[in-house]
Parts: sequence; structure tokens; C-alpha cells
Amino acid sequence: MNEHRQNRQMRLHSIAAMLATTLFGVLLFAAGRLSFPPSFYHSIHLALGLAAVVVCWLVAMQGWAVFPHTLSMERLVMGALFFSSGSLFSFHFLLSFADAGEASLFSLAARFTIAWGLLFLFSRPDEVMERHSGQRWQAFLMALVYTAAIGLLLHFTASLWLGDGTSRWPLWWQAGEGAVGLFDAAAAAIVWRRYRQGGSPSPLYWLMALLLFAFGQVLLMLGPGHVLWGQLYEVSGFLYVLRAMYVETIEKPYVELKQHEQQLEMMANALGEGLMMLDRDGQIVWMNPEAGRLLGVVPDEAKGKPLFSFVSLAGPNGDAWDWKQLRYVVKRLKSGEVIRVEEESFCRYDGVCLPVSYTLAPVIEDGALTGLVAVLRDMTEKKEKERLEREREQLDFELSLAANMQRALLQTSSEANLPSYVDIGVLSVPARVLSGDFYRFSVHQTSVSVGIADVSGKGIPAAMLMTLMKFILDRTVHYGTQPHVYLDLLNRFAYDYTEPSMFVTMFVGNYNEKTHVFSYACAGHEPALLYRAKTKQCVPLHAKGCALGLFPQFSFETKSVVLEPGDFVLLYTDGVTEKRGEEVADGFSVLASMVTRTNLDQPASQVVHDLYEQVKAYHQYEQKDDQTLLLLRRR
Repeated sequence: MNEHRQNRQMRLHSIAAMLATTLFGVLLFAAGRLSFPPSFYHSIHLALGLAAVVVCWLVAMQGWAVFPHTLSMERLVMGALFFSSGSLFSFHFLLSFADAGEASLFSLAARFTIAWGLLFLFSRPDEVMERHSGQRWQAFLMALVYTAAIGLLLHFTASLWLGDGTSRWPLWWQAGEGAVGLFDAAAAAIVWRRYRQGGSPSPLYWLMALLLFAFGQVLLMLGPGHVLWGQLYEVSGFLYVLRAMYVETIEKPYVELKQHEQQLEMMANALGEGLMMLDRDGQIVWMNPEAGRLLGVVPDEAKGKPLFSFVSLAGPNGDAWDWKQLRYVVKRLKSGEVIRVEEESFCRYDGVCLPVSYTLAPVIEDGALTGLVAVLRDMTEKKEKERLEREREQLDFELSLAANMQRALLQTSSEANLPSYVDIGVLSVPARVLSGDFYRFSVHQTSVSVGIADVSGKGIPAAMLMTLMKFILDRTVHYGTQPHVYLDLLNRFAYDYTEPSMFVTMFVGNYNEKTHVFSYACAGHEPALLYRAKTKQCVPLHAKGCALGLFPQFSFETKSVVLEPGDFVLLYTDGVTEKRGEEVADGFSVLASMVTRTNLDQPASQVVHDLYEQVKAYHQYEQKDDQTLLLLRRR
């Protein structure tokens, strides 16, 4: 129950309690002045007594019927309690026609039984009893024995209680009624505490019933003039008892059942699978929205209609199922088998076919098939993922072949027949499978030429352009030894045959064995690093030039330096020193500091390897761009 409804009920019961209390105060002073004819009083007395009998027997029957389903000790004891009280009220009603004095004793005994019984029940927590078939009989048998004992006791001792011409009867009557009222008031206090702890609505009705019982006992204790009003309060309390039992045993379970049903429906609707219930004739009992989507129907409109009026099954060969196959499936379900099908085509009545995986679980009662539960799963997305996965695997395979071919195009210093006057080390690591960096070195009669380039972007386009540029570069070496000549030819090719958004940066150089001059040219690339062995200093090699492919013509320049023994030139791409997302003031200085921390007495290939280890540490072992190093050293 939500908080708003709980507060509303609390306000209504508070108003009812205030009205009952106000009327009680008025009756304390005014009831004695009201007189009724004896015949009228006797008729009303019998009617109210009969109402008490009916209520007690209803509560007793309710306790008998509900106990097997709840196994609640409180429900069982309350049923037995009201069985005893109903029996005593019945004796009171019958004796009212003959002996009014003895009948009053049975009425007092019935009210006393209810008062102490409710006080006992509400003062202890409810318990769930173990299922034993004889528990109901035992409880009601004990109630019957109690009723018989009290009835016999009152019958044989009535003469002792009913004094003739003495004050014993009024005194004992008032003492008994007062004790009953105190028990009712104490039980009401316990019920109020239970309500504050649990918040269930039924204690509010019990609270009102006990409050009315207590008011009625006070009026009954005051004697003539107040008795009729006391009985009216008592019967009003019994009506609240009926309401409390209705709330506890009918309304509360119904509300909880509806809440559970709503929760289950919400869970079923939130699932990514279609759920459906069918009866034994194949008619749809219930389905969630996902099942309706797979069948192409509105769930509410499909209820009570055969499943195969909306969908037909097609086997692996595309043929629709025949009735022989369906009978075989029904036979398997009758045996209790759960049928699971990984994939089958569902053809809806609108002609749309979907690959569906489904599970059929039988519902068997008393050995007979009464229905089945179907769980449907749309396999469209899974099949699409499988197709994409196959395409991705094919693409990965093709990329691996392309990467192997690309690596085969690049030279290694160990494979080249290098002259004795130079030592070359090279290392290139792609950021992806394919690289946009490339390098070359070639040996001529009296010189060695080297080059390094970086194609804009990464991946397949950069790799394709890298391959083309290397092919053209290999074919243009014979046109001359001046590096700017290479760049002029490559620039015209890049401008004519590449996308406008792509460009290439390059650094090329040529070392002459006789003059020891290293001539170089640059096309928008990082400056090469010249290391002087004598001074142990690093010098940048700059040259004028823009990236290849941006302009149809550009005047590149060639510069030169003389290499002393031990000097080397280090060519590199921007992926070595550039950190994406971070400002790097001078990439050349970063690389120069790495050089100073490297053992340069090693072969060029080992020097390059050690430098790359520092590059990885500099990038915190996260590579975001292609990285290439090429070192040429004069021996």
C-alpha cells in the first residue's frame, strides 16, 4: 500500500474514533434518562445478540478454511477463539427466551473469552506452523472442550452468582464487565504498537473494534439505561472485526497478488526475449510485447487465437511444417520433454521471415499436458554479428597479407650489402597493422642514399600511398644524386595522383664516400639529427621545403654537412617525439636527450633499438602513431 492511501485510512479511522468517543461521552450522561418499552428493548437485545453470534461463527469458519493455506498460528487460534465465543453467544441467545439471568452470564463469558484471547494473540508474534493434518481438529476440539467446561460451570453455579435480594449479582457483574473492558483496552494498546511497527491496514480495524468493545463494556457495566447502547457499541466492534478479517484474508492477498503479477509482467516485458503461454489446443493465453513483435501481432488482440494463425514454421530446407511434424512435437511435450531449437525460420502472416531460436516447456498437471510456455529469441542480430565477424576475420586476414607484403618492401640493414665505410640501423613500428611510414637506403658506386617519409593519416590509404611513393622513389634515383631532384619528381607525382586531403613529408640524404659530405633535402619533415662524435653534441639539419602533394611545383633546396669519423645522422618520423593531446615544445630536444642517454659505442642497429626503448617509455608504452628511426653513421 502506498503512503498516500495509508495516510488516508489513518485519517478516516481517527475521525471514526473521535466520533465514537464523543458519542460515548454523551451516552454516559444521557443514556440513563432515555427509557424504552420492555418489549422494544427485548427485541433489539435479541437482534444484537444474533448479530454477535453470526459474526463469531463467520470468523471461526474463516479461520478453519484459511489455515491450510497460510499455516498461520494466529489465524488458527483466532478461529478457535471465536468458535468458543460464538458457542457461548449462541447459548446466551437461546437462554434469552427463558432465563435472562443465566443468559447474561453466558454473554459475559463470551465477551471475556474474546477479550483475553485477543490480548494473548496480539501480545505475541505470529508463527508459521508445520503442516500437520490434525492441527485444526486439535485446536477446535480444545475450543469445544473449553466451551463445554465454561457452559457447565455457569449452569451449575448460576445460583451462586445470582443472589436473591442481595448485592452480589450487580457487584460480580460490574467486576466482570470491568475486567473485560481492561483486557480490550490493553489489547488495543498492543495493536496500536503493532500498527506503528508494520504499517499493515488490518491493525487499524482491530484497533477500532477493541476501542468499541472497551466503550461497550463500560456502558454495560453501568447497568440499566446503558445496556442497549453498550450492545450497539459491541456489535459495531464486531463489524470492524469482519472488516479486519476481510482485509487480512481477502483484500491483502489480492493486492499482493496483483503487485506480484505486475512485477512479473514488468520483468517479462523488460526481457529481450519473447515469452508466450499457450493452452493445450495451441491457443494464445498470454504473451509479452517482444513475442508480439516477433509474431507481428498486438498481444491483446492475439489472446484466445491459435498460434499458427499468425506464424508458420519453416524447416532447414524452407518447407513449412506439416501436421505430422506438429503431432510429433506434441507427443514429445506430453512426455515432459523440454524442446530447444537453436534456429528456425518463423514466417509471419505478413510474409516477413525471421530467424528465431525457441524453447518449448510443457505445463503438466496430474500427468496431463495442459499447456506450454514458449521462449522466443530473435536471431537476426546474432546472425548479423556472425556475418560481420566473418567479414572482419576476412579483412584481418587480408590486412595481415598486406602487412607482410609491406614489410617485404622495406629493407633491413642485415639484408643490405653495405659498404665498409658506413653503418646503418633502422627500425619501423606501425601503429596499426599497416604503416604510413616508409624508409629506404640504397648503395651506389661511391655513395649511399637514405630517405624517410610519413604519409598523412594511418591505415590502408596511407599504406597504399606509402607503397606508391616508395616505388617511385626507387625508380628516380638514377636521375641524379642531388636530394632536391628526388623531391621535385615525387612532388609532381603526389600532386597528380593522390587525394587533395593527403600529403607526404619526407627527408632524403646522400653520403659521398670520397668527400664525406652528407647532402640532404627536406619536404616538410622533421629535421634530421646530426651527432658530432668529437663534441658529443646534437645538431638539427634543417632545409627549406613543404610537404609533397600540396603544390604542383615547389623549389626544394639541398644542403650539406661533412661527417667526421663516428658522426651519424638520425632520421625519424613525428610519431617518435610527438605526443597526441600534449604540447611538446621541441621534439628535437626530446630525441637529443635520448641520444645522450644511449650507449653509442654499439652497432647502429643496437643503438636504434635502445633509442626505441626510450621512445616507448616516453610515450608510456601507448603507441598512437607510426614510429620509424633510421641511423647512418660514418665508420
